[in-house]
Amino acid sequence: MIGKVSHSQPMVLPPEVTNKTTKSGTSNVAQVELSSALKSLQSAKTSMDKTSDVDMNKVAEMKALLGSGKVSVNLDNLAGSMLDFYQDNE
Repeated sequence: MIGKVSHSQPMVLPPEVTNKTTKSGTSNVAQVELSSALKSLQSAKTSMDKTSDVDMNKVAEMKALLGSGKVSVNLDNLAGSMLDFYQDNE
């Protein structure tokens, strides 16, 4: 998961790698650069986190239509559809 990985922390290499590759006076920390694809995914995730799953404008529109009586709902059909949906998803 993207949200669970922290890319801002340096990656410390194991001793068997660092002993072969480090020179005296250098750090045992490797720098990791994120690919453009990963940066794009992180940007998309940030955008998705800021959006709502519910379109509140459509909810308000339906409330107004139902309140005015311009739209009616067959409650028996609605209840049957809800039962079918939830029974199929178990």
